[in-house]
Amino acid sequence: MSDSTSPRKPRGWVIGAIASAVLLGLIAGGTFLAYDQIKWFIAQFQVEDYEGEGGPATTIVIAAGDDGAAVARKLVEADVIKSFDAIYRDMLRADFTIYPGTYEFPTQIPGATALRLLIEGKNRVVLQVTIPEGMRIQQIKELLIADIGLTEADIDAALESQMSRVSDKAPTLEGYLFPATYTFDPGVRAEGVIATMVDRMEAELASHNIELIDAHDLLSIAALIQAEGKIADDFFKISRVFANRLDLGMALQSDPTVKYRYAGEQSNFTDGVRDASNPFNTYIYPGVPVGPVGNPGSLAIEAALRPADGDWLFFVSINLKTGETVFSETLAEHEKAAELYRAWLRANPGWN
Repeated sequence: MSDSTSPRKPRGWVIGAIASAVLLGLIAGGTFLAYDQIKWFIAQFQVEDYEGEGGPATTIVIAAGDDGAAVARKLVEADVIKSFDAIYRDMLRADFTIYPGTYEFPTQIPGATALRLLIEGKNRVVLQVTIPEGMRIQQIKELLIADIGLTEADIDAALESQMSRVSDKAPTLEGYLFPATYTFDPGVRAEGVIATMVDRMEAELASHNIELIDAHDLLSIAALIQAEGKIADDFFKISRVFANRLDLGMALQSDPTVKYRYAGEQSNFTDGVRDASNPFNTYIYPGVPVGPVGNPGSLAIEAALRPADGDWLFFVSINLKTGETVFSETLAEHEKAAELYRAWLRANPGWN
């Protein structure tokens, strides 16, 4: 690691040689030095350093722009190392990068140990949350509360603050929070977390040359594909079924839009199909649903943009365990496939 802001210190053997030469010169010149004076003089050239494995852990925050000298001072102030020189000279000789963040160290450790921990970077303290594909906002909120320590009120305020970035047609940010694993520093605010997730969706769409504000219908279809698909190749076939139905003016009749509620699932699917109060219900309302019913991942977005070739108008999973799905062009073919699905349910009672 280089640090151009502070002068380099002479190497230890040079210091020792200078000290010895000065001391011999004084003695040779007839100057009398008391023992305590000699001890004090030599101590000026020694590095104060701790020994042993250290004490209770503490944390330091390395800010963006902190150079080696600033980090060394913070380590001294936190009683991680005994003196500035216990680590700084070796830091200048090391070739490594210090990244901003919160780091945990044992207190009262040798400078060499502190430098090794800095170079390894394994002692950085982070908060991590994994958002699976298809997860809804309500479920994401629960994860952010549990894993990041945010409050529901702060999350709701952050969600509202990001609405100006998306289409006016969007009822909420549902569909705009990209599913991925996110890493944050301790103390991160809800605004930063939600903005990061929307930023990640914006970057995903940009890879397809699509603006975030123009992506509402695309994400609404991608969310259906995400909810309906189990096998990667089927995502593109499901996309084709939806595209064919939209071209013919047929209702999409996607079950996830019936089940969708911000507060949870419909307890009775049959009642849900007839529920006109649900604006997402694609059994009642034709065309693209009013918004996404979950947050789609990369595969679902790609499938929405590039449906497979085919004339299918129907699909049904005939094995909920494996995700095996039959695609049909006619209603008669679809009814035969649906019977296979019902047979599978009879053979697997209690399947959730």
